Amino acid sequence: MELAELQETWSKLDKKVESQKTITDKMVMDVVKIKHNNKIRAILKYEGAGTVVLFLGLIIVIWNIHLFDTLPLQICAVFSIIVMTLLPILSLTSVYRMNHIDMAKRNYKETIIEFTKRRTHFLMVQKWGMVLSGIFMFTVIPITLKIVKGKDFFAGESNNLLWFIPIALIAFFFFARWGYGCYVKITADAQDILKELED
Repeated sequence: MELAELQETWSKLDKKVESQKTITDKMVMDVVKIKHNNKIRAILKYEGAGTVVLFLGLIIVIWNIHLFDTLPLQICAVFSIIVMTLLPILSLTSVYRMNHIDMAKRNYKETIIEFTKRRTHFLMVQKWGMVLSGIFMFTVIPITLKIVKGKDFFAGESNNLLWFIPIALIAFFFFARWGYGCYVKITADAQDILKELED
């Protein structure tokens, strides 16, 4: 009888310990998920601000589309509209995908592998975004000049602005490099947070 009682007590204790472990694992997972999401939300703030600026620019260009009466201006306007539409969609989608990994359905290794894939995709989108933004900078100058001053950049009506292009290009290069470096660091920190699950 004592042995049966001992086995029953042992079984109850074992179930209680297993239940405690499950609760602890869930709490650890929840804390890791919150810390991870906070890192990704930092990126979302920057991308959200950029999206608002591009959206306002898109509205201004579309509102003034009738001003672009020459083929070069029309090409610049169409390219600018495409970039101002495409970049936020690609960028915000890749941030969303990084932030929405179902950790409960994956083990530690699968979670890290999935996040690494999504992080790589996000950083690739950022690299292509920098290239498109560099080209966009050249197309937005003529259409901005036409909207603001009514002058056609391609007709030579604004040759005094040519000095601005190299300065803007250099400033853009350093800003884009700095921003990309920040994104690399933030996403690496988010990945390190996920690695806490291994401990």
